[in-house]
Formats: sequence, structure tokens, C-alpha cells
Amino acid sequence: MRQLYTNVLTLGVAGFLVLAMASSAQKPAPPQAPAQGAKKAQPETQAKKAAPKRAPLEVPQLKFEKYKLANGLEVILSEDHRLPMVAVNLWYHVGPANELPGRTGFAHLFEHMMFEGSRHVPGSSHFHYLEAAGASDINGTTDFDRTNYFETLPSNQLELALWLESDRMGYLPDKLDQANLANQQDVVRNERRQSVENAPYGVVEEGLFHQLFPKEHPYYGEVIGSHLDIQSAKLEDVRNFFKLYYAPNNASLAIVGDFHPQRARELVEKYFAPLKRGEGVPKIKAHTPPITSERHAVIQDNVQLPRVYMGWLTSPIFKPGDAEADLTATILGGGKSSRLYKRLVYEKQIAQDVTVNQQSLILGSVFEVQATAKVGVRPEDLEKAINAELDAFRKEGPTASELTRARNVIESRIIAGLETLGGFGGVADRLNSYNHYLGTPDFLAADVGRYENATIESIQAFVAGQLNGNQRAVIYGLPGKQDLGPEVATPKAEQKDASKNNGEAVNPDAEWRKDAPQAGPAGALHLPVPEKFKLSNGLTVLYSERPGLPLVAANLVLHAGSGVNPVDRPGLASMTARMLQQGTTTRSALQIADRAADLGATLNSGAGTDTTGISTRSLSRNFPDALELLADVALHPNFPQAEIERVRSERLTGIVQEKDQPFALAFRVLTAALFGPHHTYGYPDSGSAESIKATSREDLLHFWQQNYFPDDAVLVVTGNIKLAALRPLL
Repeated sequence: MRQLYTNVLTLGVAGFLVLAMASSAQKPAPPQAPAQGAKKAQPETQAKKAAPKRAPLEVPQLKFEKYKLANGLEVILSEDHRLPMVAVNLWYHVGPANELPGRTGFAHLFEHMMFEGSRHVPGSSHFHYLEAAGASDINGTTDFDRTNYFETLPSNQLELALWLESDRMGYLPDKLDQANLANQQDVVRNERRQSVENAPYGVVEEGLFHQLFPKEHPYYGEVIGSHLDIQSAKLEDVRNFFKLYYAPNNASLAIVGDFHPQRARELVEKYFAPLKRGEGVPKIKAHTPPITSERHAVIQDNVQLPRVYMGWLTSPIFKPGDAEADLTATILGGGKSSRLYKRLVYEKQIAQDVTVNQQSLILGSVFEVQATAKVGVRPEDLEKAINAELDAFRKEGPTASELTRARNVIESRIIAGLETLGGFGGVADRLNSYNHYLGTPDFLAADVGRYENATIESIQAFVAGQLNGNQRAVIYGLPGKQDLGPEVATPKAEQKDASKNNGEAVNPDAEWRKDAPQAGPAGALHLPVPEKFKLSNGLTVLYSERPGLPLVAANLVLHAGSGVNPVDRPGLASMTARMLQQGTTTRSALQIADRAADLGATLNSGAGTDTTGISTRSLSRNFPDALELLADVALHPNFPQAEIERVRSERLTGIVQEKDQPFALAFRVLTAALFGPHHTYGYPDSGSAESIKATSREDLLHFWQQNYFPDDAVLVVTGNIKLAALRPLL
């Protein structure tokens, strides 16, 4: 998936809380809410506010250099000296797209094998070395078209990361024997049970891919593979797969962060250049046949509520139509401002949730709609409602404002992902992704340009050509007994003989590799010290300027979590926070959602055990408007009765869905066992069904009046904004 996410402090929220409490340090007076049925703000007024003039987006420039070693390894270097940290991100150009029928799951199997030791890195010490060095984001992922491994660590430990990554690239086969393979077969099969078969709707979504692709296609089924194929893997096949696909000439290494280019080049040369080039990787031969008539299936799963899935085959990644698919997915189901959310979740209240996404892939992408039915709603009725919205969209296309919103949301998400060096969707991952799919890391500006250049007409052409009703698969996921097929036996585990090395070397041993490299001199750490000041009403503000990316974020934190709930109203703090976005004296819930999407801003509010947080993040150009929206939400919550009833139904359905999630059930039991049923901590933040049913508008209003005030709150603001510009807004 190419969608990027990051955790950023949200400035707008903090700002609005400042405004909300700016008059005095006393508790706020009750909001001047209109009486039930009172006249609301005129749509024309709100429409003007919801259509800000769109300034050109300043796309950050990702500076890098790319070169290739003699053995074929591509290297991407990008300096960033903000912090003494470095991200190492290694992509192998292999995934299920390269697998053969009957040999599925090999790429994912190696995602596990690569952490289980190589010639000079025994056992599971890969994690131990990195954790001891202070590393984070240590992981590996497999998708249909690629596999990647990454870690972020102090920059003086760069050599350690390169030693580890090069050793498993060049010397994993030395330790790959039948005992190791059998162990990881068990691990991967158990992961399949946990992440697919015991995850709500996991087997249903896999069933969608069964309908979209023929059985011999590499995208058929889950990336993890089937029990039969995982268990049937032969040692010789696994070894051959590694030698073919995990060689330097089938990989690219991105290093991003605080390093000196010449030193990085020397280390890459030292650790990777001696590794042998592999054989030429065969081109992917799979063909994706089109769907010519609608396919329908019903799959039972251990779930409480029916869910409807729809899937279409669409343009391959970065090909014409792919950007239009992203925009269409955002317009139809990309949040609370989307068409399907407004119609199914908000207006008709027949769906608990709805999402739409484009999973962009080499052999043909998957455009997917999924909607979970409310209690008592038939999947047939939910499908009918979805079809009505799709038909209207095919006929009319998007409005200009919808297209602008979708652009803003997607572009803000792309820019926000660049906040992090590595990990999922950070700079190193994005450079490697562009390089993997396009052969060049230099595509950020062109990527954003794809969305800027899309038009209403091009989206209409995409929908007409690729989202026809007869070109899809429709799946009903219904509560019932799972059919997982015949059980695949697990052979008796083979005992490992430590005195023997049953591996097969690919590269000649090098004595100098046996010792882990020592850390270099620690880089100077210059953490920004936030400026702290108070407003006249007592609100504490922590401000830290962060130049560079055009982002501003804020987080307002109040001491008003579950701990201050009345004993007979568990969940009240959480529901109050949820209701902040459900209407003010001048905006409806949908107008709030539309305004946030217009600005490409996030707007979040929620309560935890001891605190309530209200946060936002936006591009710098939109921050003043995002702050105004947040101020309205914080200062003027209206707690409309109709919205209370809708949210009440939503939260009660959420408690029903907890039966699908073992962790949620265990946590509910745990809190009750630890604190007892008469303690404010004795329930999850969501509360209990009884409390949710009993909560009144007066309860919510009173909680807000008693707990939301400035002298017990902190607003954290960080990002690309000068204090001189921030102070007047506060």
C-alpha cells in the first residue's frame, strides 16, 4: 500500500482549545446551544467557509544520490542532519508476484527466516543487537510485489545495521537447514491462524481475492500463503528461491539521515560489495484476466455482523488511471466527508463503518469497497444502498469541491509521511518504493502532480471504464461456522544437531565478519527546547518551531479522562470527546467533516484513562483555517440530540463487535478484575452498554462544563510556523 501515515502533534486542536478557554481561567459557561429544532446556520454561509482558495502546494524536494555496486546492488543515499539518527531500508524485488502455483508464501516465509540467524549472526540475535544499540522501527514486511526490511538507529550505529543486513543477504543459506525451515513453517502457519483465520473478516477478504483472480494467479489468496503450500515447502526449493531473489542484483538499499556520504559509501562497499551477484531474475509471467461478469459469493466467519465486500481490477500502480482510482476511493469512502459514509453511516444509519481503497499493484490493482452492516440490516439491503451511490457517481461524477477535498487529503498524507526517516512510509521507504516501481527515487513531485492533473472528466472516464457493475466481485461475509478446508498435518519436529552445519554457503566466508562492529562516536544531540508560556486564561502553551516540511501540528491535552467519570457513567469522558465533532452552534457534523477535508487536515478528539486529547495536523498554508475549525469544535459543542442517538447506536454496535476481537474481550475482563465494577478504571474507555444507553445530553453537557477549562490543560504546538504568526492565532 502506498498510503503513508505518521504521528504528528496537532497544532490546530491546541489552538482551538486555547480559543475555547481564552476568556478566563474559570470553568466555561454552558455552550449557547439552540433549542432542539432551532434554526441552524445557513448552508450558504458554511459553503463559503468550506471552499478556501487553494494556494499552490510546495512539494518538498528529497535530495538523494543513487549509484550501483558492481554486483548490481542499487544504493540510495539521502542526508538529513536534524537528529543523530539514520534509517536503513532494504527492498528486495520479490513477493507473491514472483511465486509459482503450489509454492505460495515463500517471500513471506523468508521475511521470518531473515530474522532467525545467518553465518555470523547466530539465532535471533539480530533483534538483540539492534535493540541494545537503541534502534526502533525494526521490522520486515511482505506485499504482493516486494519484501522490505528496515530499522532506524543512532547514526553512530550505521555500521552495525549494514553488517546485519549484509550478513543475512550473503550468509543466511549457511544456516538454512531442515530444522530451521520446519521451525519457521510452524511460526508462519500460526501467524496465518492469528492474522487471517482468527481476525474478524480475514477469511472473507481472502475470499474476495479468490474471486478476483484465478487460482494459479500470484495474487490469489493472502500474501502469507496457504497452510498446504507453507507446509509443503521443500528445503531445496526454499534454498533456490533465496539464491535467485535475495541477491544484491535484486535489491536496493536506502540510507537516510545523519551520515557523511563518503563514510556511508565506504561502509556499503565494505559490507555489500564482496557479495556475489545472483543469476538474472526472470520476468513476471503472470497475466491478470479481466472480469467480464459479476461474481458473487457468501463466506461464513466468526463475526457478529454481516459485511459486504466489492472488488474491481483497476489500473496497475503508477499507470494511467491509478491516481484517479485513489481520488475516487477518497471521494467515495475516504472518511467522514465521503459519499458512502454520509449516506450509509450518517443518513441511513445502516452501516457501522465503510471504507474504500485502491491497493495499487504491478499486475493490476484492486479497488475495494467494504461496509459493515448495523445490527438487523441485511447485506442485500446494504449492497443495494452502495449500488445506488455508485450509480449516481457513474452518472454525475464528482463535484469540483469533492475533487479538491480528495486532492488535499491525499497530498497532505503524502507530505506528512515525510516527517519520519524510516519505518512504514518514511522517507527511506518512499525513495525505495519509487525506485522499486519506477526505477528512480526521484518521483515525489511527479507523484503529487498526478493528483493535481486529474480532472472531473478523467475520474468519470476511470469510473466508466473500470468500475462497471459487471466487472466486479461481491462477497457477503456472514456470521457462521468457518470452512477452512481440510486440516494440514504438521510433521514431527526435526531435532537440530548443533554439532553439524547443514546449510549451504553462497558466498565464501570472511573472518573479519564474525565480530559485530563497534559504535562510532555519538553524534551531538540538539533536541529543541520548547518555549513555554501561558495565555491570560491560564492555558499552558508549549511551542517548538520545526522548519522544513510545510506542516503544523498541535495537541491539546486536558486532565479529563475515564478517571473522572461518575461511577455510574463509565464511558462518559470518551463519548463527550466523540461528540465534540458532532455539531456546534454554527456547523453540523457533516459540515465539520467537510471543512476538515477541504483543508486536508486531520481532526481527532478522544479520551483515555486520565486525559482527553484534541488534535489536528495540516499543511502550513491551511493552519489558520484548521485552527478556526478546531476553535469552533472546542468552544461551541452543541450536543445535538439526534447526533447523540446516532453515536449511541454506533458505540453500542462497537461493543457487540468486541466479541470478534479476543484482545478487546480480554481487556474488558482484565480491567474489571483489577479495579472492580465500581471503579472508574474498571471499564475500557468505551464504557458499558448500560451506561451508554443511560447517558443523556445533560450528562454530556455537564461533563464538558466541569472538565474542559484552560488552567488544567496544555497545548503543544510544533511545526513550520513562526511564534510571531502563532501568537495572534492563540
